[in-house]
Amino acid sequence: MSVRWLIATALVGLIFALTWAISESVYELGSATSLEIAAVTAAAIGVPLSWWSFRGQLLDEPAEVAWVTWRRVPSTPAMSLRRPADEAALDGAFHGYKGKNSPVVVLTGPTGAGKTQLAAGYARTRMAEGWPLIAWVNCASQEEMLAGLLEFADAMSLRVPEEGSGRAVERLRQHPPTGTQPSVIVFDGVVDVEAVRPYLPTMPGWRVIVTSSAPEADSLGMEVALEPASDEELSAQSGLTERTCQELGGLPASVDLAAATVREEGIDQESYLSELASLAAGELLGDGRDGSRHEESYPPGAAEAALLALAGAGFETDPVTRRLLGLLAVLSPGGAGRALLYQAADPQDVDATVHRLVRWSLLGTRMDNDGVLLHELTRRVVIDRLRADDWLPQVIAHAADLVGRTTFGEEQAWDRRGEGDQLVAHIAALSTSAGSVSASLSPEATERVLGLRQWATRQLAAVGDGGRAVELADSIRTECETLLGPDHPDSLAASDNLVIAYVAAGRSSEGIPLAEDVLDAREQILGPEHPDTLASRYSVAYAQEYAGQLDDAVTNYDRAYTEYARLYGADNPQTLTVAAALARVRALQPASKGRHRSSQRPSPQQR
Repeated sequence: MSVRWLIATALVGLIFALTWAISESVYELGSATSLEIAAVTAAAIGVPLSWWSFRGQLLDEPAEVAWVTWRRVPSTPAMSLRRPADEAALDGAFHGYKGKNSPVVVLTGPTGAGKTQLAAGYARTRMAEGWPLIAWVNCASQEEMLAGLLEFADAMSLRVPEEGSGRAVERLRQHPPTGTQPSVIVFDGVVDVEAVRPYLPTMPGWRVIVTSSAPEADSLGMEVALEPASDEELSAQSGLTERTCQELGGLPASVDLAAATVREEGIDQESYLSELASLAAGELLGDGRDGSRHEESYPPGAAEAALLALAGAGFETDPVTRRLLGLLAVLSPGGAGRALLYQAADPQDVDATVHRLVRWSLLGTRMDNDGVLLHELTRRVVIDRLRADDWLPQVIAHAADLVGRTTFGEEQAWDRRGEGDQLVAHIAALSTSAGSVSASLSPEATERVLGLRQWATRQLAAVGDGGRAVELADSIRTECETLLGPDHPDSLAASDNLVIAYVAAGRSSEGIPLAEDVLDAREQILGPEHPDTLASRYSVAYAQEYAGQLDDAVTNYDRAYTEYARLYGADNPQTLTVAAALARVRALQPASKGRHRSSQRPSPQQR
């Protein structure tokens, strides 16, 4: 309940009582008249007080905004190793800041040192104290970072249709925090320091936390370096012996895995150490020549602890466990929602497996209880294990199939833009994974991944994010032409998508010659009546329309409509789409002199 509301209610009640008492006892106006005067006076005072109270609730307690943004914060793990000294250093860095802009604290340290959990613990504490705005942005990839920032911008009502991600994120960056307390935003897992720098808030009132293992991350703000905890400290909190903690490299992540393995398997630590010593990690993870083992960057004992936990949790024996861990390993590092995981197995089996793997410290969850997270250390080990078994291509093919089931049409692009942003992030990660095993990926899987990337291009274009759409579409077109040749159907489809992206980016005139080249190639290869050829003629007209060449657009729309109606009938959905476009441009023609339409971007319905 708002403090302002309590104050306003008390004042209105007091004014009502005093007015009634004074009217009746001092002026002797009678009970009925005194009551009316008191009611009118209380109402006159109460209206502005109610607005003051309501405005205070909006500013101090934006529950919906807070819920939308904090839900990505990781939940408290099954086993949480506290770091009192690091917690004090993080809090002290904020309190000691004397600058004018928002303070930026950078948590650095090796993978598995506990940076994410330290930041998440700080965020959860601030939430428990009632701070109104907590935002969590995963930054392991550019696409995942933009998805998180755009979700935040949506929550703050700063995202406008057909303007693109750049404008929305810039509004967010310059938006002052609301409420009387600071707002917290965490950029977690930053890999590319220069990529995240432009997105750090500029307005005072934010507390910004960056977690990163990148060597130059300290240039972003005040560094709090996380050193490996002492074996004595880890032993006291985990219940493991100091010798065991030493064998695990002194990293909280590997100690978590070891403690969970000892607990879940019910074994003593001598037995655990014996298993750890007998583990041939090189044989299980490959020798690095095939791209495995991440350039031998595993800390001592860390990979072995992950392998033992995977074996104990059923990675080799339980199909659902292997399927879920593989899926999470090749998709976006920011985790996946349960709706996507439910595509991989029966939902009850998925929930039970996730719950069990959380106990094994192999998975984590988000505070909304929907997102499922895979720690970076575990993700690396799972990928290398799959590669060593020659399973990685199959996992990528399976993941591509599942992601394909969750895509949707352009008419839903804006309404489901949050889902679309996450799917674009998943597709980017899946494409990177596929590229690492391209030689052994089946043609069907390769084509499926390519199709997903084409969908991502269209999704970005449909929500007006033309700059990103052009960048992605151009890269796909270049790859297709290099590998398949310029006249291959996939190359022509990639060029067609690039035309759509140009229009979405407000660069329609650049798309016209490309659209005409695709039309000429398809007419020669497929014939004038092929559906792809008709689609190309529509694309030419579409680019001409938004470049302001309305007469040319009418000519091509009219010819496309005639062919669609002749081949498929006047009631065919595509025929109706072309008819609507033709009518739209004809309506513009009389007023077209002196007009140029290139600055206008089409809505998904017009596309």
